[in-house]
This record gives sequence, structure tokens and C-alpha cells, in this order.
Amino acid sequence: MEDPRRVLEAAAEQRLACEVLPRNGAWLRARVVRVERGGIVLTLAPGVLSGGVDVRCWLTVEGVSYTFEASVLRAGVTVPDRSQDGVLLGFLDGWRRAERVPGTLVLEVLPPNGGPVSLIHGEARVVDVAPGEWTVTAPLDFRLVLVEHGQVRLRIGLPDRAPMELGARVATLSRGESHLLYALKIEQVEDAGRYRDLVDGVRQTLGL
Repeated sequence: MEDPRRVLEAAAEQRLACEVLPRNGAWLRARVVRVERGGIVLTLAPGVLSGGVDVRCWLTVEGVSYTFEASVLRAGVTVPDRSQDGVLLGFLDGWRRAERVPGTLVLEVLPPNGGPVSLIHGEARVVDVAPGEWTVTAPLDFRLVLVEHGQVRLRIGLPDRAPMELGARVATLSRGESHLLYALKIEQVEDAGRYRDLVDGVRQTLGL
């Protein structure tokens, strides 16, 4: 296995982006800027992480993805770009490669109430995934009701990358004899480049 410190130093030299998942929180976009004796320093939006928070990180260096756990030792760390806050992560643990497993991915609908609904393993299934639109089919009596022209939240992810959420609208709803066919138009994406990469990976995995 690669030396984690060397991998992190390479990431810091290139100011590589990474994803950070606080416990009981949502994924955050960060950037590796420095490796210190006590851990690594990341930059991210001010005030989103505070000392003592446990996080999981995802990082890709030279085409290889890694994941590890850490704790926020200190927030407000001095960084070259003073327009952002720096945080020092320490107690790095569980370092491993985040290998992609064929067929293992995340495609979910996030209803306002209740848990996520898989579009791979349940009754609802994704027919096609494109950057601008997802096509989804479900039985007529499916428990999740999506209203035509209504808003919906989606989640997409690959094993070697952090999942991301996005907003969509039910553009069309067609009814067959035993099924519903939804066209979900993607309307809210925070990171278009990252989203396109995830879509490409999902399409490759599913053979679309």
C-alpha cells in the first residue's frame, strides 16, 4: 500500500480537491493545501467545520482514489488564500484505496419524508442517466408519488467518489398498463464538472 503521507503531500503540492463528510452531515467540497506533523490542512467554506468533528474524506491522486477518517483538531488555521478558512485534520485512520466495484453505485430519489429510494435495487428503476435528464420507471402502485412538474431531490455516487445531491423537476409523466415512466429534468447542480464525471461513471457501470 502507498505511504499515506506521500499521497497527501502530492495532493497538497497540486492543491487537489477532496470531499469531506462530517458525521451526521452532508458532503463538503474542500482542497488539500498543506501536510503537517499533526495532520493535514484543508480549505473550505468558512465556518462549516469546527473542532472535534469527526469526518470521512475522499481524495483522488493520479487517478487513484483513497478514503480515510479523521477529526477536526482546529478551525481557522492560516492558509495562503485568506478568503477561505483552513481546518487541521488529525488522528487520520482507516486509510485505504477506494476501489470501484463494478455494479456498485448510488442512484436514489430523496423524498421529503422517509429514507432514500433506490433506483437500482428496488421496484423503481433507472432507464437512462444523462447530464440533463434521468429516465425512471416504476410500478403503477409504487409508494413514492412523483407529481408532474413537481420538484425532486436526487443522489448520485460511485464507490470511489463521494455522492452528490442535485435538484430535478418531473418534466413528463407517462402511464402504461402496469408502469409509470418519469423524465426527471436536472435543474440544480452545484458542481457541473463533478456531476458529469459521476454520470459518465454510472453510464459505464450500467452499460448505458
